[in-house]
Amino acid sequence: MTAQSSVSRRAAETRLMLDELTRRSRFPGTETGPSRRPFVTISRQAGARGAEIGRRLGHELGWEVLGRGAVEALARELELDPRRLELLDETSSGWIRDSVLFLMDSRILVQDTYIRQLSRIVALAADRGRVILIGRGAHLLLPRDGGLRVRVVAHRDWRVDQFARSRGIGTDLAEKRVKALDQARRDFIRRHFRAEAGDESLFDLTLDVSIFGVEGCVEMLKKAIDVLGLGGGET
Repeated sequence: MTAQSSVSRRAAETRLMLDELTRRSRFPGTETGPSRRPFVTISRQAGARGAEIGRRLGHELGWEVLGRGAVEALARELELDPRRLELLDETSSGWIRDSVLFLMDSRILVQDTYIRQLSRIVALAADRGRVILIGRGAHLLLPRDGGLRVRVVAHRDWRVDQFARSRGIGTDLAEKRVKALDQARRDFIRRHFRAEAGDESLFDLTLDVSIFGVEGCVEMLKKAIDVLGLGGGET
């Protein structure tokens, strides 16, 4: 597959995902009942294998997983096609509109067009439920009274070792990249949300993967989802 065909394929996949989100927004879920939706957000330190934990959790639960790349692609697509954004605003449920208004009135930077698009994508996905959102400040893009917000951490040496192994690079280079990634994520959260990436008060649960392992973290998240009653019901 050529680089050009790969880009075209990813662009087509992004449009299909956005079409599906738009279709869903025309048939919003009930506005009654508990406000806590069946969604999980995962924030993670570089090298802590948070994305892997999210993918495994999604596979075991049968939930959709939206990683950083997918969420960013959807937000950029909205930025390029404002008509879709208007349609989402017109057809979305009250919970989605309230979520976006909450963001606009609180810590988020209103003038940031990209973040406005991102907030709609995240709120719409969460409103439909049974979704795991990885990164991009998803835990800050949704009201506090819903879902499960998770932070995955590990001590620095463990993360550097995992990063080096997964990418087949030396420890020195891995340490530089882990440091750079951590800083980039901190900067993203500070710039767009005026918050600290590692602020434990922003999460319902913090897991140290170097202690529990990937499978242990997945099992603990499944239990937390069950305790909170997020696993049942229709979406």
